Amino acid sequence: MIKKYFVPDEDFANMIQKSIPNEKVTNLNLISTGWTNIVYEAKTDSGESYFFRFPRDDFWIRTIVKDCEFAKYINGKTTYTTSNLKLQNDDNRFFSMHKKIQGVALTEKMDDLNSNEIENISYEIADFMNQLHNLKFKKDDIFTCNNIGLNLVDFLNELIELHLDEDSKKFWKYSDFSKKENNCLVHGDFNPGNIIVDENNHISAVIDFGFGGFGNKYFDVSRIIGRLPKEYKEPIIRNYEKLSGEKLDYKILDDEIEIWSDIDNGYKNYMRKIGIYK
Repeated sequence: MIKKYFVPDEDFANMIQKSIPNEKVTNLNLISTGWTNIVYEAKTDSGESYFFRFPRDDFWIRTIVKDCEFAKYINGKTTYTTSNLKLQNDDNRFFSMHKKIQGVALTEKMDDLNSNEIENISYEIADFMNQLHNLKFKKDDIFTCNNIGLNLVDFLNELIELHLDEDSKKFWKYSDFSKKENNCLVHGDFNPGNIIVDENNHISAVIDFGFGGFGNKYFDVSRIIGRLPKEYKEPIIRNYEKLSGEKLDYKILDDEIEIWSDIDNGYKNYMRKIGIYK
């Protein structure tokens, strides 16, 4: 069987250089935090920097295609910058590239912001979610490759079945994720690592739509709240309710925060077993 994914000892320098033939790569840096993908930052003689993501298994190969398709579909449909991804192909193996977006992940700043900055960034987080959740869409228009679930629950079902051991996925059997109406577009993995902020602590871009698809608003709201310090919870909820004109059910939010935590912990266990996460 021919593998469609990438392994750490391949000639990534050659693949990367072929992807940007009009520029010369002058520096190549492996990003150690890449779990689902082998990630490189490439700097070129033109002064540009690019990020490349090479999927680690067949599931993430299909996910990288969805990331590119979904990001292309929503590009320009919100007031926020989103990933401008290009899908690349090495012998029928897909990987992605995009120019570096100026700023840093919110993860690097979230513990150091003052109350006014927390309020401002919480409003922008709520605003992006509300805009995304209210986009009109046709399922057939979003994802033309049709080889992985656009329904977030279906996607998570496959992720959990493939990558979590039996003990780690027991919680999923009793999850009520699938019982709510799936009626809007969702980011699916809306966490501070996928929010890029500028030097003034405003959102400069939202990235990584590999989990993107359709679901319900609680998926995204619970995901981001569960991954940020507790000081962000109240302003995100308050602003989302104000912008959407609808009250949120706090019990549903808290239940889904716990489910996302179980998913994260189960995946960390899987990554430890294969030697990527310590």
